[in-house]
Amino acid sequence: MRKLVLIAVLAVFLVATTWQSYTVRVSSVEINALAVGPTGGAVLPIEVTLITPGDGRAYVAGVPEAGQGFGPSAQIALYTASRLAGVPYANYTALLRVLSADAQVGGPSASGYITVALYALMKGLNLKNDTAMTGIILPDGLIGPVGGVSQKVGAAAEKGIKTVLVPIGEAPSGAQGVRVIEIGTVEEAIYYLTGERIDTPPPSSVDDAVFKNISKKLFNDIYSYYNSTIGRGYVDVGLINKLKAQGYYYAAASLIYQGIVNYYRDQAASSRRTYRDLYDKALQMAKAAESELSKIPVTINNLDLVVASYTRIYEVYFMANSSNPDAGAMYARAVTLSSWVGEARQMAYGPALNDTGLAEVALLYLDYAKTMEAYLETTYGVVATSNLPSVVEVAQDLYRRSHYLASMANSIEVIAQSASALMAAAPDKYLTVARERALTNMARAAACGYTNTLPLSYLQFGDYYRTQQDGASLALGYYIMASIYSTAMGDAACTAVKSGAVIPRPSLSPVYTTLPPTTEQATTRTASNMGGEEKTVILPLVLALLAAVALVYASRR
Repeated sequence: MRKLVLIAVLAVFLVATTWQSYTVRVSSVEINALAVGPTGGAVLPIEVTLITPGDGRAYVAGVPEAGQGFGPSAQIALYTASRLAGVPYANYTALLRVLSADAQVGGPSASGYITVALYALMKGLNLKNDTAMTGIILPDGLIGPVGGVSQKVGAAAEKGIKTVLVPIGEAPSGAQGVRVIEIGTVEEAIYYLTGERIDTPPPSSVDDAVFKNISKKLFNDIYSYYNSTIGRGYVDVGLINKLKAQGYYYAAASLIYQGIVNYYRDQAASSRRTYRDLYDKALQMAKAAESELSKIPVTINNLDLVVASYTRIYEVYFMANSSNPDAGAMYARAVTLSSWVGEARQMAYGPALNDTGLAEVALLYLDYAKTMEAYLETTYGVVATSNLPSVVEVAQDLYRRSHYLASMANSIEVIAQSASALMAAAPDKYLTVARERALTNMARAAACGYTNTLPLSYLQFGDYYRTQQDGASLALGYYIMASIYSTAMGDAACTAVKSGAVIPRPSLSPVYTTLPPTTEQATTRTASNMGGEEKTVILPLVLALLAAVALVYASRR
């Protein structure tokens, strides 16, 4: 009898010590999304709900699919809004419900507006009811062009909406009864829709010392290889020296690399035997590089070098498996891999990254890359004439092989090139905005110790092509790539810094150490007055209580 009572007391004690309570916050707001249907423009109400704690996902309900790509774009909206709010996106669940079946939201065209709504819910801000918006959200916070803007603005005016925010270069002429404002970033959208201004880090805080050192080494390696193997005839030496004098080592190295590609293409075309020899040796070098790379730990210092190495390796594999392999390009890519892998080994120190922990974010970027490519074709009738489909395939292959960072890099290339194509109607208007956005995101990433090696290389390409005749579109693509890349890899670097695992320098056999844990202060906010509601849920482990009661009851019998 006493034993049973003791067991019951212990059970009650366990319940008391494990009794937990937490607060689930549910906030909602309705936005006036702008859409185009069979009969023209329409104002399409969408209910946006935010739940915390959550699972980091955005769920869509309502009109069957609400336009191709609506789901992936909503996921990017949650990802971007949470970064602006300074809270991990995994803390939230977003629910989106389309409240009308009269029209479709064209894929990601409402994602900019959804981003603002989610940010407002996170921060407890009100949205202006007399203002609407259309525009694509990019992961770096840029707002991209959409279709049917004239019809959308007309529909907004008919509904009594006073102000409509549209992407840069898309304000329709002669709009009546409504104020149209062009915006380039989500921060601008947040200001016009909520009145809150978001401070961004100054571009001057970006340190390019590491980038200059690495790009100079890569330049010296590839130029030495060119001079010793090819010698002359395939690069403009005058241009190379000019770029070198300007400090544009990465741009110069890339032009030399293109000369090497052209040389080996000529070699491959000279005979079937040479073609086969280049093909076989390229695969051997790529496999050897991959084996070596797998032994190198990934840190915030060599992150870009590892990603670039894997991307180049899988470009060789992809070309090898194509219907018409380019053996010359394969060999040129493979023979220049050693410099990248060597630099990755040299820079393998500092806060370590867990690549496997980035699977979900990598999938988010991959899905959005597919969405952007599809939107480019279906909405604008632009069929990708570049290598975008093949880059998507490389990204998918890298993801399947668990190379999540490299997969993200290729997905980012697709998103950036698609966005640049969408902006082709007004590239000059976007150039300054995109460049400033890249510097802003690089500054944010640098605050976590990220070296910005590849983002700065893309920025350098953009600056180079901006000075060339008809180079605006190419420059814009590189600026956007720099901006999105620094956003994604900056997030990875910030996560690595918080994880505590550090690889010392120098070390031939890296040993992991652990940093002292940091103290994080939790902040709480009041529920939004936009339909916000807080619910307290008590988890008392009822089954344990019932078991204790049953034991007492049994002892009495």
